[in-house]
Amino acid sequence: MKSITEQATNRINVTGKLLDATFRDGKLDDGRPYESATVTVRVKQTYGGKEEISEVPVSLFAARYTTKNKPNPGFEQIQKLKEFKTVQAVGFDDASIVRVANGNIRENNFVTRSGAQISGWQINTGFINEGKGADVASFVLDIFIMDMHPEEDREGDPTGRLIIKGGVVQYNSNLDVLEFIAEDPQVVDYIERHWNNNDTVTIKGRIRVASQEQKSSGSSSSWGEDVPDVATRVVRELIITTGDDEGKEEDFAYDPVDIKKAFNARKAKIEQQQMDAASKAKPAAAPAASKYSWE
Repeated sequence: MKSITEQATNRINVTGKLLDATFRDGKLDDGRPYESATVTVRVKQTYGGKEEISEVPVSLFAARYTTKNKPNPGFEQIQKLKEFKTVQAVGFDDASIVRVANGNIRENNFVTRSGAQISGWQINTGFINEGKGADVASFVLDIFIMDMHPEEDREGDPTGRLIIKGGVVQYNSNLDVLEFIAEDPQVVDYIERHWNNNDTVTIKGRIRVASQEQKSSGSSSSWGEDVPDVATRVVRELIITTGDDEGKEEDFAYDPVDIKKAFNARKAKIEQQQMDAASKAKPAAAPAASKYSWE
């Protein structure tokens, strides 16, 4: 079996217009200054026969010096990034085209003050360069299939899409759990027939961070004119477009026993965060006295 100490393949490729960039600096516990940046890349790509615009956030972080007190190239890269032209500053036509080729996807879990767990993902990289060529936002990942099930809408009806929960082995044998979606009918059919839980597979796909409109059901009123109720929400999805024909052979597959141990360690960490949040939570304030005599 493949050792849990061996990180999974985890690569992203994002090329597009630089929409905006924000920077923040500070100091590490050991006193070294650091700087972080978050940039948004506008990507216009076509897949599955449809054109789609995504605005993909990418995070960077670097200390000014390495632990050996030498200049950190990653820190210098963030300084160069400040010279790039954003759509926000100069308009779309004159903005820089950037390319992120050495990044990766990580789970972004955090616990709110109320103890609720918020799950998601983020893209991290050490370098962003000026680029050229066609827009793209794609990924290549090795995942351990933990679960697969059809997606349902709010009414409980199947959407035709397939949700795949995948374990991604990161540095130091840490396990991230990410959600992937197959939406092309042919892709869904192939995966359901050839992939199984506990398989290790390489997947490829597109990164979607797009705005979608949601319309509420019509009014049930029998009189007057109905007012359209349309809300816009940002959809963050990892769409599988292709992958291995079948699960990898034993020598190249992760051991389910190792994955379970890593998953339990992840679960214990989240539970500890929830306990810490609960211990810091302030008691609810007593309700204010009403000013209305009829209450």
